[in-house]
Amino acid sequence: MVSKLHFKFDPNQEYQLTAINSIVKVFDGLPRYEKKFALEDIFPNLPPDESIYEDFLLENLNAVQRDNQIPESQNLEVDDGLVMESTGYESWRSPSFTVEMETGTGKTYVYLRTIYELYKHYGFSKFIIVVPSVAIYEGVRKTFEITKSHFSSLYGNEVVNLILYDGAQIGTVRSFATSSFIQIMVITIASFNSIKNNLYKRSEKLPGERIAYQYIQEVRPILILDEPQSIDNTETAKEAIRSLHPLFILRYSATHRVRPNLVYNLTPIDAYRQNLVKKIQVIGISEEDNLNRPTLILESVTQSPITAKVKTLVEEKGTLKEVVITLKQADNLFDKTHREEHKNGYRVEEIGAAKGKEFVKFENTLTIYLKENLAPSRPEIFRFQIRETIKQHMELQEKLYPKGIKVLSLFFIDRVANYTADNGIIRSIFDQEFEQLKNQYHQFEKYSPEQVREAYFAKKITQSGEEVAVDTESKNQEQREAEKKAFELIMWKKEQLLSFDEPVSFIFAHSALKEGWDNPNVFQICTLNQTTSEIKKRQEIGRGLRLCVDQTGTRILDEQINVLTVIANESYEEYAANLQREYTEAGEEAPPKPKRPQQSKVKRKDELFNSDDFQHFWTKLCQRTKYKISVNTEELITTCINNLNAVDFPEPKIVLTKGKFIITEYIILLESVNGNQSTIVLQTRSTENSQENNSLTPLESKYTVKVGSDLSKIFKNLCLRGFKVLEIIDRGDNSVVKFADKEQTELTKYQPIVFTSEKGQTPAKVQTVQTLQDTYPVFNLVDRAAKETKLTRATLNRIFQGMSEDRKKILFKNPEGFASTFIAKIKEVATYHVVSNIEFTLDIGQLPLQIDELFPLEKKIAQKELIDAGERGLYDQVQIDSDVERDFVQYRLLDDQKVVLYFKFPPLLKVKFPKVIGNYNPDWGIIRRGDNGNHILQLVRETKGKTDIEKLQYVRETFKIKCATKHFRAVGIDYRVIDDKVINWWVSEAEINQTQLF
Repeated sequence: MVSKLHFKFDPNQEYQLTAINSIVKVFDGLPRYEKKFALEDIFPNLPPDESIYEDFLLENLNAVQRDNQIPESQNLEVDDGLVMESTGYESWRSPSFTVEMETGTGKTYVYLRTIYELYKHYGFSKFIIVVPSVAIYEGVRKTFEITKSHFSSLYGNEVVNLILYDGAQIGTVRSFATSSFIQIMVITIASFNSIKNNLYKRSEKLPGERIAYQYIQEVRPILILDEPQSIDNTETAKEAIRSLHPLFILRYSATHRVRPNLVYNLTPIDAYRQNLVKKIQVIGISEEDNLNRPTLILESVTQSPITAKVKTLVEEKGTLKEVVITLKQADNLFDKTHREEHKNGYRVEEIGAAKGKEFVKFENTLTIYLKENLAPSRPEIFRFQIRETIKQHMELQEKLYPKGIKVLSLFFIDRVANYTADNGIIRSIFDQEFEQLKNQYHQFEKYSPEQVREAYFAKKITQSGEEVAVDTESKNQEQREAEKKAFELIMWKKEQLLSFDEPVSFIFAHSALKEGWDNPNVFQICTLNQTTSEIKKRQEIGRGLRLCVDQTGTRILDEQINVLTVIANESYEEYAANLQREYTEAGEEAPPKPKRPQQSKVKRKDELFNSDDFQHFWTKLCQRTKYKISVNTEELITTCINNLNAVDFPEPKIVLTKGKFIITEYIILLESVNGNQSTIVLQTRSTENSQENNSLTPLESKYTVKVGSDLSKIFKNLCLRGFKVLEIIDRGDNSVVKFADKEQTELTKYQPIVFTSEKGQTPAKVQTVQTLQDTYPVFNLVDRAAKETKLTRATLNRIFQGMSEDRKKILFKNPEGFASTFIAKIKEVATYHVVSNIEFTLDIGQLPLQIDELFPLEKKIAQKELIDAGERGLYDQVQIDSDVERDFVQYRLLDDQKVVLYFKFPPLLKVKFPKVIGNYNPDWGIIRRGDNGNHILQLVRETKGKTDIEKLQYVRETFKIKCATKHFRAVGIDYRVIDDKVINWWVSEAEINQTQLF
């Protein structure tokens, strides 16, 4: 009997709450629409004679964008165009709002919870989730199921109905329109983008005058587009969306093509740095120095002009090399390669450029399709990939089994027949390799290969009644039905796959799992393809980016466990470069390059670990402390009142927004190289100064740089992010400067780097043309504030009563906006009060910290930059997260002969502080001999870009540091905040202050 696993959800993840609240705040000031019940009535989101002013939305949008550090929109972007001809001849106008979230960070959870919040604040109750595929359709269905009890606990068992639209059950549309409860309809774009769809036909199942789509129009639904880049990418699709008469549209994706009215942006780099997704490491398996096989691969086809790029072998000066050649109509491949194998019949007869059907046909009738390789299969490459995947899988499962974490591996294959055929090469190799390896690992020795593997391919029934796999992406209705059947199978087995009672842990798939499906415990992804996969690498890794869970469904946050390994059929360098290119093409900054697994292991130095110095220091660090907070209620109330009287409360108003749209051209030039330094010139030319300077004389600045220099900091321009100097090669006129994380990474005297950006536009100019004087019903502000701030109602009432009358009157103009500012400011003041009045003292006993778990003999650090730790590092290499940390290690710790040993605190080590402040992970533990050489200094140092903690970017960091100072003082350990420029970093804060007095 397979045990039932239940996923658990954390309702307090800050980034998710920010994404949710960003949408809610766009409508801040809008009164809640209370629907009145009447038999057979339509229950719309807003009455037909009411609308939301666009100027009002723009003002709120800009406020949200400022809060989220997003460039402000100059105008509210709206879609305005004709509906489908069959539904009428009118146009429809509606705004869209964009949320961008990296794959694996809970996008579906966020928009489902946003539905609850929009209903709670504004009474909106009719939502339609539009998806591009059956895969995502089923994914939404599954997420709704597993989050239902979670949302019930948050929103008091609010009635929410999910309607899975099916054209064969058209009557559900009427239920959607007439229900007074929250209604969520999930529908694929293919179900309503053609006049032939049942949504636009009269039906006996829907008696009355209305056709199905008219019910939807009358409720003025809120549309949620899940992956909009795959939904409204044609004019027909846009007309279909307008035909539903949306009140407004919310767009959610990690890879938007367009981002109208962006309200929230969680980029891949943000997700990576905040440890919200798995790290990525790459194992590249590629064939080198073997050009004996005939190779002809269709890499790409362009439409204007129509050309094809093929990868093949070319003979140059007696040597074969693999190159990419561009072909056009009537080109002879032999003329370009001079290869005997291309001598007869390889003139191009036809190039097919239709999207999804690209091909090249030669005069000899040979036809190759996109990403197809005419070379024979490469079973040896498959075998190494499969063996490495099985080995990685089994080793990881042995390690994670005691923690209750089941490991899954996913194989992407390009030909289903390689698995499904009687002699399928991939299945046969897997079975052989599994049998050879399983006896080395206790968790697998009792299983046969057939028990641990499963394949998910779309299937269809042939005329003979045989069920066969479909070796293509779904193109017709029959194949779409087959795809739907396949996904109904896999979507509901997610919990079962995570249970140790279920032996299946290796999953094989074709295009079926390219989107809409993921599993948090996918730790290995293996790409078994003849050539590079036609499925985007970002799609592939998206199946395993989510943080893993254990057997209780609890999310595991240990970043050393959450590592996704890609076993690729190409070199590490090629995979990393191509993955970063995809992020760049999607308009995102790429995450740091995946590190090679063999380069990311660090080893502990036991002579330091077992030394008395380290053990005594660790014992001291593990002393328990307790804290006491002395709250001065009168002081707290007075401070809150003063702050609230000074803060600007939002007032509903209509505004006129104007601003300049500026496109800037950047030119990076290499002037000279002298040894390990180079002089770089930055020229900028923009549309802003073109009228003044006629765009002929660009603005110019010049700096001397070295390895490690970051051009964005030197030139103080965020558009230069990523241009960090990795290497300077002095070769005279042929000198080269290499940069990191950009597609064009080399700068020479003869090849400048040129790009344009529209990000450098001037701030918006906002002019209020009318302040709305309407008043709204006021809820119990004190009760809400008490719940959020944990202060007593009496205290909060005194704070409110102490505010100026002018301030209090704003509550009636904008209750929600007032409450938001009121609560936020009180929480900020209360937190500062706690920090100022908290005192730590020693407690009895030691913290239950397992030193061998926190400092294992060997650990693998993925994706973080490692540098040599020198003789006195606790490990042979140390992980650094910033230039400040790098310089501190290299120029302070390594150069100081009095340093006995040092280490970086493991991320799992947290000093517990009050919840309003958050737990704290220190930076560096250091043991150093004093200046006289006779006594030992036990030091904890926090490295920041500046030593004045009041000027840190995030006030929460300031609060934590202030608490840490008090905690370590109680423990008896010297603690100090420093930067890489502090020379006497070992001197205590007290000694520094005493010296300054004299």
